[in-house]
Amino acid sequence: MAKEAQLYHQLPGNRVRCTACARYCNIPEGKIGLCGIRGNEAGKLMLYVYGKIITGNIDPIEKKPVTHYMPGTKIFSIATTGCNWLCHPRGTKILMANAVQKNIEDIIPGDSLWSYETENGFKIVPSTVTHTGTRIAETYEARYGNRGEGSFCATVEHPVLTKSGWKEVGQLREGDEILKVWYQNTPEWRAKRYDSIKDSTFTCGVCGTAIVGFSAWNIHRGKCYTRELVWTAQHMASVRRRMLTNNPMKDATVARKVSETNKARFLADPTHPWHLNVGRLQGWLHRHPSESQKMLYKILDEADIKYQPEYRIKTEQKTEGSKSYHIADAAILESKLDIEIDGWWHYNSQEVAQNDAIRDRTLQLNGWNVLRISGSKVHNHPEEVKALIIERISPVIRRNKRAWLGVKSVKPTGWFEQVYSLECIPNHNYVADGILVHNCQYCQNYDISQRRKIEGVDVTPEAVVEMAVTRGCQGIAYTYNEPTIFIEFARDIGVEAHKRGIFNIFVSNGYGTPEAVSLVKNFLDCITVDFKGSGERSFVRRYINIPSADPIYEYILDLRDKTQVHIEITDLIVPQIGDDLGAAEKLCRWVYDNLGPDTPIHFLRFHPDYRLMHLPWTPIETLEKHHQIAKKAGLRFAYLGNIPGHPLEHTYCPGCSKIVVERYGFDIAGWHLDSHNRCETCGHPIPIYGNLSNTVRENRFLPVL
Repeated sequence: MAKEAQLYHQLPGNRVRCTACARYCNIPEGKIGLCGIRGNEAGKLMLYVYGKIITGNIDPIEKKPVTHYMPGTKIFSIATTGCNWLCHPRGTKILMANAVQKNIEDIIPGDSLWSYETENGFKIVPSTVTHTGTRIAETYEARYGNRGEGSFCATVEHPVLTKSGWKEVGQLREGDEILKVWYQNTPEWRAKRYDSIKDSTFTCGVCGTAIVGFSAWNIHRGKCYTRELVWTAQHMASVRRRMLTNNPMKDATVARKVSETNKARFLADPTHPWHLNVGRLQGWLHRHPSESQKMLYKILDEADIKYQPEYRIKTEQKTEGSKSYHIADAAILESKLDIEIDGWWHYNSQEVAQNDAIRDRTLQLNGWNVLRISGSKVHNHPEEVKALIIERISPVIRRNKRAWLGVKSVKPTGWFEQVYSLECIPNHNYVADGILVHNCQYCQNYDISQRRKIEGVDVTPEAVVEMAVTRGCQGIAYTYNEPTIFIEFARDIGVEAHKRGIFNIFVSNGYGTPEAVSLVKNFLDCITVDFKGSGERSFVRRYINIPSADPIYEYILDLRDKTQVHIEITDLIVPQIGDDLGAAEKLCRWVYDNLGPDTPIHFLRFHPDYRLMHLPWTPIETLEKHHQIAKKAGLRFAYLGNIPGHPLEHTYCPGCSKIVVERYGFDIAGWHLDSHNRCETCGHPIPIYGNLSNTVRENRFLPVL
């Protein structure tokens, strides 16, 4: 359903310049722009995702976040693949889970890669590729080792593991230490290893004798290290007492055998005591499996994998804060693998994340492996999840050698070439040319936005609107990825939506153009412009790869002057690298001077994701300081986001300081405005467009696609 785009100019030599966003990609014939979804075919710019949406969900409008426009409404949120924000050149060797190497251009979804649990002692585990992509970009060469003998190539923004955490290739400096990995347990390695030491000279640490040959050394060591060893009667008596008094059930092997015997009797003997609680326990366990759990069970059944749903794991060894037992969403007993399906709160609640970490450490201490998969992955990538689980339970021994080696130099190659990227789950790291790298920076919706493959469900603009209407939604939000890159599709949906009485919202990074503004003015009703790190110059240069935030400011001014669109501002505060208070003050003053004191501004809490997994959650105190800066600048309606229960989620009356809209997360818990949106206490008008919708009490979270 690809369609010719509207926002572009033709150039000499069959090139085109895309004008949908401020990158203004100059695209040769047969190539695709940075977003991955707009390409040049015979001198025409084509939008490849026209008529394809990758996701569709019913959300509260407050989730966008939008707090001063049509409060309490249900929004149908849609997205395509692709993104204009921002890895390897052809021939880069990727270490697969079976220890063979494969060129990156040959990697396909479903492949299993050699990956690490970096927070669990660098345990080696397989990760499964969910999707791949390609684009044109400049590559950088990094050299490492004592004499700079090692090298690898990647794009400037590609993350590499160093001793001080994940760093992009462009951030590496001489002296940084990166992790070199090579596979140890191959037959070739073993043969070469024995050949290299079979005639070596070994010196005995006991008698000082020099022994030539590996076999002779093993014989000598066995004799010399035990010579004149005497077992006294006292020592033998202490061993006997220990054997008599110790409880054999403390031995895990013995305990396992006893358990297996009991299980065998239980299965054969209907009077076995275990039968007393089985019915009650099974009824309790299977009362409320989630939709994502049901999908997981379907995947396991299709793969013919034996598992126990909602299995009770008793923990013999405890850690601080752990429980006596934990319930696994699905347990594969033979492999001692606990599969957990994580929902929204697992990624957006620090308390839940901390509890998960305690739980995982406890189970690992008790010999269990934990595999966490997001619910969206189970629904969107069932075949890849199946391949991942099969790989995890395969009895493959994986060993390696690792060494921290110093970086000698990093410099651009000057070559712009085809580069390849991939995404893998559940660990977003893999080994490329022997170096541990991360596939995925701050983007909180990377699973959608960073895809460079045209995917999705085929729908017409009319069908999208019909889905919103039949589900009782009052608006459509174009979100998750940047809507300006599929603006022609969004325009056709938006025009049809207006015919059906549905309003339209953009959740945008603001990197638009005057041409984009001329297109949205006919259908767009509301926009929340999402700054990152307050738009501070060094932050956007390093982490978004744009020269400055100036085009964002210009885009907002164009929207102000040429449209009637309701504007709200969002600012994602990224700890350590994007939390500069001076930058926040500059942004707040600009909003006050150019948009007015009643413009809502939302400071959002960052949670570790995508390429910035090494950063912590944004401290609440940091967000509160940003709120103080906004109030000092004169902005009357500043909010904190992603902190459910915080008092700065509420709307306060500028006249009497009473709470006029009480919020908890994305829910409206209290409404203290009259029919004209004036404070019930003092009558001060509150600049909120629209009255509280009747749908505010309905379930406003529902996956559709």
